[in-house]
Amino acid sequence: MRWDEECDVVVLGTGGAGLTAALTAAHCGAAVQVYEKAATVGGTTAVSGGIVWIPAHRRCPDRELTIADALQYLRAQSLGSMDDALVETFVRTGPAMLDFVEAHSGLRFDIAEGFPDYQPELPGGQPTGGRSLSAAPFDLNRLGDWAGRITSFPADWSNVGFDAETRARLHADIERSGELCVAGTALIAGLLEGLLDAGVAPATKARAEELIAESGEVTGVRIAHDGRDITVRARRGVVLGTGGFEWDPVLVQAFLRGPMHGAVSPPNNTGDGLRMAMAQGADLANMGEAWWVPIVRIPDDTIDGKQRSRSVRLERTRPRSIIVNRAGRRFVNEACDYNSMAGAFHYLDPRNGYVNDRGWIVFDSIHLQRYGFLGVARGEAVPQWFCESADLAELGAKTGIDADGLAETVARWNRNVAAGSDPDFGRGSSAYDGYWGDDSASTVAGKTLGPIDSAPYYAVPVCAGAMGTKGGPRTDRDGRVLHVKGQGEPIPGLFAAGNAMAGVTGRAYGGAGGTIGPAMVFGYRAGYAAATGKSVDQQ
Repeated sequence: MRWDEECDVVVLGTGGAGLTAALTAAHCGAAVQVYEKAATVGGTTAVSGGIVWIPAHRRCPDRELTIADALQYLRAQSLGSMDDALVETFVRTGPAMLDFVEAHSGLRFDIAEGFPDYQPELPGGQPTGGRSLSAAPFDLNRLGDWAGRITSFPADWSNVGFDAETRARLHADIERSGELCVAGTALIAGLLEGLLDAGVAPATKARAEELIAESGEVTGVRIAHDGRDITVRARRGVVLGTGGFEWDPVLVQAFLRGPMHGAVSPPNNTGDGLRMAMAQGADLANMGEAWWVPIVRIPDDTIDGKQRSRSVRLERTRPRSIIVNRAGRRFVNEACDYNSMAGAFHYLDPRNGYVNDRGWIVFDSIHLQRYGFLGVARGEAVPQWFCESADLAELGAKTGIDADGLAETVARWNRNVAAGSDPDFGRGSSAYDGYWGDDSASTVAGKTLGPIDSAPYYAVPVCAGAMGTKGGPRTDRDGRVLHVKGQGEPIPGLFAAGNAMAGVTGRAYGGAGGTIGPAMVFGYRAGYAAATGKSVDQQ
């Protein structure tokens, strides 16, 4: 084989998983090269809330978050779908990853105070938070020419931008000052600074197209870069950190367990790593799952020429709004964590198909005046697709929602709100339900429950989308990709982390940062194993 370039470890992708793997490998003495197919670095992590979920650590001054509690909590929500051994590896390794990253980069973590787990009332859950850690604000001037090369969405951080809610809650004062970057930008910037200080500069506009194997061992990769194909030898291993496949309609149709109408990630996650790993015989797991999120799709709202989808959280959580299906019936706790809502949208009626997908967010004029809606500020003219209506009957006629069913549902909702509870779906009964609600209310129920009784009325379509997919190659505890034929035997020279690997927590989504926490932990472990040939546990 003739090689154009050679190094010890090749890392593909520059999200939280890829940069952590590259940083770790470089500090273990390996010569590292990093390739990113986009023109900027950071991937989905860069446009996220920049939070990592590390469920067992000793950074909370008032209590210890134990391994036993973390495992009990994840098992309670994953319903037998997770790999216990890998989950325990994730939980136990989290603190070491945090320490390593802070020691070797500009990234620092702060406890996201008061941010509860997503299902905090389950056994082992944390209603008062502590497991979610946010990236501390970062001065981009420290990156020099790289400051403008971090992936971002268009500068329209309305209340429906991907994780804009997180930014607003955790970093409002800092973001208004404009002096420091926050959220996912800060997380990527800190990791990138450490990598650049280690002498590793990512190559951008460099798409990995094929893994090169010799005698069953992955020894390199073919890259399309600067208008030509180059072959790069990896003497010790290739780490896949290329993200998921949510932007590839063929893979989405083939694998996901239910409808997924759009992704809120940047449009680069097209399953490159998955296809390359499959070509080498990788075993797969968790392929039906995604990091689900309800989305709205605003007319003429595009990114890179593709229809954009936006997560919706505040609008469905605050008082005086509900979600109904076309029969006018509620079908979910609107204020629950976004990932858990997928099951309700995916309910399959044997005769009528996915009856809850799509749904409609129905709200009244007081909601609009008080909070605004989907970027439309209070007092502004509403767009036509808000379906403004003088009464519920007109709203049904404009949307196709059954008017009688809607009227009955709203009447029942208003009676229950007056009584102070939601006996149908439990909205307002969990500590999480109030987190994104009306901060002026004094109770959890008050933050999210409110009548729908003031015309005009509005409705906006909402459906199932995803932040990213969570299925891919099965790995061992050090990120080595396993072969489909073997009894747990790895494919020599091939590693994966983040959404490019099979998600270790199965269906579970522990809390804010439940995607990035495992991604960075297994990036850390994969980078160490690729560079040294040993497990980080053998240090």
